[in-house]
Amino acid sequence: MRIGVSPWGSSREGIIAVADAAAQAGVDEFWLGDGLLQVPDFPQWSGGMEPFVELAWLAGRHPEMGIGLGAAVLPLRDVLYVVKQAASLDQLTAGRFTLVVTPGIWEREFAFRGLDFKQRGRHYDDAIAAIRAAFAGEPYEGEFVTLPAGAQLSPPPHSPGGPKLWLAGGRRTIERALAAKLGFQAKTTQPAAFAPVAKEWFERGGGELGMRIALEVADRIPEADTSAGGISALSALIGPPSYLAEQLDAYRNLGLSDVSVMPGRNDEQSLRTIEAFATEILPSLGR
Repeated sequence: MRIGVSPWGSSREGIIAVADAAAQAGVDEFWLGDGLLQVPDFPQWSGGMEPFVELAWLAGRHPEMGIGLGAAVLPLRDVLYVVKQAASLDQLTAGRFTLVVTPGIWEREFAFRGLDFKQRGRHYDDAIAAIRAAFAGEPYEGEFVTLPAGAQLSPPPHSPGGPKLWLAGGRRTIERALAAKLGFQAKTTQPAAFAPVAKEWFERGGGELGMRIALEVADRIPEADTSAGGISALSALIGPPSYLAEQLDAYRNLGLSDVSVMPGRNDEQSLRTIEAFATEILPSLGR
């Protein structure tokens, strides 16, 4: 199971410190999410930067690392430029880029762009089909996207057929991923609660299965009703290093191929969590 980290911090220097510590700890990848507007939960240096740009910057600083975008909100983006950016990162990393795409969850971003939030599923399905055709160098004629015959985007991807393409979202998107034979990235769900989903996924022939996990080191496991703001107000894994290692091992036993860890909402907590990865969590996982 690959383990990635979102290098969140309060500043450029904070991101560099977390990214450097994560690379030194021995994690496999850097991951970033996608958002258009400013929101308190994702300040500028903790998810507010343009992810394709920041991933390129991180890959240049640590060329040995894989990178992943989880997840690009397709209905808000120019799909053909998503293809061009993804193929460029696939080339620059020699095939170590994963593109996860989602229909989106923040209605206010659709309103800001003048788009119908209720129609995002149609845009999403069309965009996925267009991306797959473009990666394969094929023409495409859809409801919202057209790629004429003879017009192949530059650059072609490094990986045959394009970089890894996974879907992220709710139950309908799981069904989309199974039908299209694409990977799926789930949101943070405790291993015991996720076990039936993983079982069904693999029984129905699903491919790679990942999860984006809010995770941070703490002295104790908080009570279920803890909601004091920050990451503890979200669905998250919080607790001592031994507990976190047990949870990650449980995900591995469910068959997950990749976890994308959000290690904290400030520099101090992120660095503390990454330090625990280096000294306790990864060694406990045999890394």
